[in-house]
Amino acid sequence: MKHLMKRLLALTIASAALAVPSAFAADGPWMVRVRAVNLDMTNKSDAIPALAVPSDAIRASDKTIPEVDISYFITKNIAAELILTVPQKHGVEVTQSAIGAFKAGTFRHLPPTLTLQYHFLPDGQFRPYVGAGVNYTRFSSVNLAISNFATTIYLI
Repeated sequence: MKHLMKRLLALTIASAALAVPSAFAADGPWMVRVRAVNLDMTNKSDAIPALAVPSDAIRASDKTIPEVDISYFITKNIAAELILTVPQKHGVEVTQSAIGAFKAGTFRHLPPTLTLQYHFLPDGQFRPYVGAGVNYTRFSSVNLAISNFATTIYLI
């Protein structure tokens, strides 16, 4: 139910964003947007045989986060976009182990992303685009109950 509510919230926000015309104006190449993004963790993890933790038993929390993106239009069709947010804190739990389920701790991550976009209809009312980019996620404030457990977080 919790996941359904988050998805409905994300869909509502996305629908509202589509209803608002783009901020790109004929007098400038910049566009700034504020959005909400839902992080729905895949939660796939390797087994930890020494602790009797089976594969996919480590879970990081989902969350909806604020996001700002800044686009610079190099031409009417081509733009570079920088996607930013604030460091996000996630809880980590182990759902199955030799000692049962437990909260393993928390970590923070900061995922700035830079993309290059191609806008098909830059002057249209509806402005679809396709993009590709790079992301560097920085992990910090790793506070987990088991030493050497932090390396498993990167597999989530």
